[in-house]
Parts: sequence; structure tokens; C-alpha cells
Amino acid sequence: MREHSHFMVKTLLGATAGALAFGAVAQAQDLQPINVISPNDSTCGVYPQWNANVFGFWADSGVDVTILPSETTVPYVAFLQNGDATLVMLDSAQVLQAADNDLPIAVLYEAYNFAPEGIYVVSDSPIQGLTDLQDVTIGLASDRDLITTIIAMDSVRTTLDDNNITSVVVGDSGPVMATALRDGTIAAFAGSNADFAGIQAAGVSIRDITPPEVSRNPGNSWTAWAPTLEENREKIEGFLRGWAMAQHGGVVDTKLTASACRTQVPEEFENLETGLGLVTQNVYVQQLRRTKDYGELQPDVWQFIQGTYVKLDEISQEIPPDNFLDASFIEAANSWTLEQVKDGMAKWKAENPDQVIN
Repeated sequence: MREHSHFMVKTLLGATAGALAFGAVAQAQDLQPINVISPNDSTCGVYPQWNANVFGFWADSGVDVTILPSETTVPYVAFLQNGDATLVMLDSAQVLQAADNDLPIAVLYEAYNFAPEGIYVVSDSPIQGLTDLQDVTIGLASDRDLITTIIAMDSVRTTLDDNNITSVVVGDSGPVMATALRDGTIAAFAGSNADFAGIQAAGVSIRDITPPEVSRNPGNSWTAWAPTLEENREKIEGFLRGWAMAQHGGVVDTKLTASACRTQVPEEFENLETGLGLVTQNVYVQQLRRTKDYGELQPDVWQFIQGTYVKLDEISQEIPPDNFLDASFIEAANSWTLEQVKDGMAKWKAENPDQVIN
């Protein structure tokens, strides 16, 4: 089997610098500590992590959550392998590549039923679709966005080489991304909806040219190290329960969700319309539940997407989804009521009237 060295990291240096600890409000209680890594710890695009903290859903579910920095050169899987994190959020490529390398990972909860990554151009660009990308440079938020670009081009039956496309990592700084698009250094940008919001916030209007079929993808999923599941089951269940409540909270009151996010990431609300747009896009598109239960696993979708990964030599063979999916946490993750969500949100709103966006 081909070895993907970026999944085989064996050692970690101290990775908790700058981590976000969310248990301070209830340290007097007997909360179970849990370290996790989300796809981005500095954006309201990942709104459930802020809802769960601000509205007390994690504390009410018995967990003291620390979110480790998402900006790290260490592969997220290595944090699981070495026990520095109990849960990490992986995209579908990372899940499949880890499984292809026989790493004992377990996908427990699909946080996104819709892939958050896409390819964007400035609104007035003559480029109308992917086939118009010829003899150009595409900017990437990070190396991991290259696979998004490759899969997107494959969906229109072409490749980067066929179209003489080069790629360069620009990073995820809104002003830098916006400048690169504005001055023509790059003709398009591949990244997530959080990057989209950063570009918009920097004053550049952009369009998504990603074909809809590329987005039929689990996107990002909460993933654990399978050998440790039983010893960590109680706190994983608590974390996922709080996350699901927080995810639903976005639908219950989107503006209040944006209000909570603004207290945590105020820089994304320097332009209020942009901040509200980012949260709304995530609530009703990227993280909208498309299954019966929150986080429900979709083996058919996982099977469907693998053909492209095999074709592009990202994995060596198709992998039975049962090898890496574990649905035993879904019932606990959904063990809450609408009234509990409303009560947590109403309590914070009553205590923080000056923070509420009207």
C-alpha cells in the first residue's frame, strides 16, 4: 500500500499553545475535560463551537472543552494517534487517506452534509465556469485545498495539466486573498466558506463556480481514534450532544447565533452584513442538517465519492465505509429537546441584552 507520510507523524511537540478552553464558567462542577480540533478556531463559519460555549450547551452536557489551534503543521490524525486530542474534524479526503493507510480512525458525526470548500472568482471575472480556467494560477488557502481543485476539475472531465493551471498557497488571510484576486496574481481561489467571508470582508465581491455535484460530500466529520472510543465514550457523547444542540441553535435563532459569534470573533463583524452573511450561509447551507438526525452517517455517500479519489490516486482502493464509520454515538448526540436549546439561548439573551444584534 502506498504510504502517505503526512498521516504517519509519530511525535508531537506541545500543541496546546493558544488553545481555547471553554470550561472556565463551570470549573466548579465535575466536568470531563476533552481536547478537540475544529477545522478553524477563529471564524464564525464554524458557528456551533461558539454557540455550544456561549449558550452553555457543552457545560450542560458535562464537558469542559479545549479547542486546540487549527493552524498547525502537524496532521490532525497525529493528534488522535498520540492522544493529544480526543476528537478532530477531518475532511473526506483526510478520512479516506487515513483509512487507506490502515489507521484505526472512526468517523462518529458528520458535521457537514455539504462540502464547505469551493472555487471562487471575482464577481466581474469573465470566467463563468471551471472549463474557462485556462493558462491561469489558482490560489489555495492551504495545501489541503489542492485536492478540492483537482476533484472539481475532474468533475468537468479535465485536469490542471490539461488546462495549464498552476496553483500557489496564498494562505487564509482575508486581505491577502483579496489583494491577490484584485490585482490578478491569481485568477481564482480555492478554499472554504470561511475564506469566502474573509475575502468579502476585505472588500472583494466573489462568485462560486464550483459544480453542485462536487459538494455532494460529507465535508467535515468529527473523528476519533477507534481503540480509545470506549474509555472516552461518555465525554465524546457529551461533546457531540452539545455540538448538535449548538448546530440546531443556528436554525432556532440565526441572529442570536450571530450575536454569540460576534462576542468571540468580533473582527468578522466589522462589516455587520458580512458577518451575518457568513453565519447565515453556514446555518442554512454548509451545516444544514440533511439527514433525519444531527450527525447521522451516510455510508452511501462515503461509498459514492471514493471512485474519484481512486481515479486520482489519492487512495489505493475503495474502502468499505463500515471500516471507518461508527454510528453508535448518534443517539446520544441527539438526546436533547428543542426547549433545552431555546432555554439556553434565552438565558444568554436576557443576561446580555447589549450584545444582541437586532
